[in-house]
Amino acid sequence: MSKYSSEFKLKIVLQYLEGKVGYKALGHIHGVYYRHIANWVRLYQQHGSEGLAKRHTNYSVEFKLNVLKKHFENSWSNQETSAYFNIPAPSSVLSWVRLYNQGGVGALDPKPKGRRPVKRTANDIQTLLKKPINELSHEELLQRVHYVEVENAYLKKLEALAQQKALANKTKSK
Repeated sequence: MSKYSSEFKLKIVLQYLEGKVGYKALGHIHGVYYRHIANWVRLYQQHGSEGLAKRHTNYSVEFKLNVLKKHFENSWSNQETSAYFNIPAPSSVLSWVRLYNQGGVGALDPKPKGRRPVKRTANDIQTLLKKPINELSHEELLQRVHYVEVENAYLKKLEALAQQKALANKTKSK
């Protein structure tokens, strides 16, 4: 819903509140899904024109719990709950309900976004290999052993391929 400006939303809400046109007719006229219009009207009635402003917010676990508590206590719909708390998308409330039902309070914690950082770079491995063995921690020793095993397997495979290629060239020349 963020692709619509606040002014556009306000114009449609005011047209609806005049009482001449319903959600579906307004949606057809302006090319907007009628449920978006219904949500905008609820937000406007609860919070005025500030309810229609674009917001990009990360909600805390405490806020989500308060929303869910009110949602369950009053048996509100997702739309009513999102309008009351000025949450732009009712689907956010729905996802919080699902997460809470599946995993409890811990599931409401925000998840880290993006790719996970790479553990070791080539420079880190080189410094690990240059370090004396008696100065390495247990974990560093395990990493070094793993690296050496991988390197050894690679070299064995490379030698096997070279022997196979030499054998193929030998049989070809006969």
